[in-house]
Amino acid sequence: MEEECRLLLLTITLQVDSVDVWRWTLDIANGYTTSGAYRLLTNTTQINDQIPAKFLWRKDVPLKVLVFVWRLFRNRLPSKLNLFRRGIILSAARYCVSGCSLHESKCHLFLSCDFFGQLWQLVRN
Repeated sequence: MEEECRLLLLTITLQVDSVDVWRWTLDIANGYTTSGAYRLLTNTTQINDQIPAKFLWRKDVPLKVLVFVWRLFRNRLPSKLNLFRRGIILSAARYCVSGCSLHESKCHLFLSCDFFGQLWQLVRN
C-alpha cells in the first residue's frame, strides 16, 4: 500500500499560484458526507479494483481458485444481477435462487443471503 501511495503522489504537480484545497471527488458539489463515504465503502466495484495484484496472483494457490477470486473482486461472476445488467436475462429473473426475493449480486450471495451465508459458514468450518 505504501508503494501504491508513493506512485500516486508521483503524478501530482504542485501549482505555485494556486491555493491548496481538499475536494471529495465523489460529490464535488456537496463535499464529504458520511452517507457518501458509506456508499463508497459498500460499493465493492470501486474498492475491489484497488486490490494489488501481488495479493491475488500467488503461486501456492491453484489457478482455478485464483481466477475465481479475481472474477469475484472484479465483479465478473455470472450473478443474476450481472447477467441482467448485460442484457442476458430479464428483470424478473434477477432475484436470488434461494427464494429470499433479493437481487442476486456477489455481495448477496457471499455475505448477506441467509441460505448461502449458512452454506459458506459450513464450507469455512
